[in-house]
Amino acid sequence: MAAKEGGVSITKPEEGNTSNGTVAYSTAKSIWPYLYLSDIANFKVRSDDVFLLSYAKSGTTWTANIIFQVLGWDGALTESSHLFHKIPHLEMTQGHDKTKAATIPGFYEKANDMPSPRVLKSHLKLKFLPREIEEKRPKLIYIARNPKDVAVSFFNFTAMTSNCETSNDWSRFLNSFCQNTSPLGPWFDHVTTFWQYRQNHENILYLKYEDMHKNLFDTVARIADFLEHPLRKDAIEAIVNKSSFHAMKNNPSVNPDLTIPCYAKGVQDRKSFLRKGKVGDWKNYFSVAQNEAFDALYEEKMKDLDLTFDFTL
Repeated sequence: MAAKEGGVSITKPEEGNTSNGTVAYSTAKSIWPYLYLSDIANFKVRSDDVFLLSYAKSGTTWTANIIFQVLGWDGALTESSHLFHKIPHLEMTQGHDKTKAATIPGFYEKANDMPSPRVLKSHLKLKFLPREIEEKRPKLIYIARNPKDVAVSFFNFTAMTSNCETSNDWSRFLNSFCQNTSPLGPWFDHVTTFWQYRQNHENILYLKYEDMHKNLFDTVARIADFLEHPLRKDAIEAIVNKSSFHAMKNNPSVNPDLTIPCYAKGVQDRKSFLRKGKVGDWKNYFSVAQNEAFDALYEEKMKDLDLTFDFTL
């Protein structure tokens, strides 16, 4: 399957392609430092940990904000004590500058000293996560988003962060995304592996970004029940109000624009980490040919799974 767009073919990965996701953790193109992988694999997990897992640009910060409020911790957030530090990103350097990974420890080291219960964040594939997850069985919350909006969101994100090269050519970026050679690695493998994992593990809650848009009250209630922190209706409604896109964008303890250094270049260009928060923005980027090509790839990759996504609401 291929569609020409701007001189670039939108193609599925070639037969025999050795890319298995390690591209996202083993090259200079990666957004995550690969030096930490061994340490993260041996990270000491606690049974009362909560892991927030996702392919990047899938609603991770939105979900983290909800988890923090469900647990009643939101009073601890300030502009100088940001959500990104309260729920550390295991594979990111402390300081959020991947170029200093050889000299600055990752957030997984900071997490070692955090009191229980901990909420920890990661965009790593399942096979790169701490090995003790299988033994300790902490709670896992996975958030997935339709791949077209993920691709568009990350394409724009490259202009926001100093941790990866800015992508100026949408056609080339989309082709990279389809070929599993984007800085984030393969979307299909990431979301489907965790979907299959849930079939034999009761300690994972699998959420979808589009379902959160359709009924955020229900999502908050599901998260609260999963975390064994049941909430009254008025408490859930309060969390829903504090988790709107507008509320989060204007909350300096949640929006990292002005507090996380690697986003400074984007802020200077009047961009924001919290860009739109919508379902269906892909329609402003995909050409007809690109959409048809991607749909064919999607159908091939997902044909044997009962996992579906809403691409519009």
